[in-house]
Amino acid sequence: MFNSKKAAPRVSVDKFSSLISDNLALNGDLEFEGGLKISGKVRGNVRHKPGSASLLALSSGGSIEGNVSSHDALIDGSIVGDLVVEHLLELHSNARVRGNISYRQLSMENGALVEGKLTRLDDQGQLLELPRPAQRALAEDEAEQA
Repeated sequence: MFNSKKAAPRVSVDKFSSLISDNLALNGDLEFEGGLKISGKVRGNVRHKPGSASLLALSSGGSIEGNVSSHDALIDGSIVGDLVVEHLLELHSNARVRGNISYRQLSMENGALVEGKLTRLDDQGQLLELPRPAQRALAEDEAEQA
């Protein structure tokens, strides 16, 4: 009654439509919709079909070398590249991300490692700008470190 937002369609964790198993290595870009579970190795960009309810699950032994986008993502493996998650991003304890991350909601367990910049998206999926005083303080901190 008070919340006018409609719940976005979600993919259930037990209903992955695609799997890259741990004995598989893939070289090249791929686009998916629905659920994609990666336990193997991917060298290339992994993108969800825009506007689709997608869930990417990267297992602890899985790795991606390339840019990644998804609606929701559960990361427990390694990514070397930028990661954009339109809705919910969960970084589990074995997650290793070397690249910039854009997200709307973030859950991060102890042990997860990020080497890059975290940027929150607003409700329309646009990068959220820092308020002017925060931008000024950030610029002053960077100048002091240089």
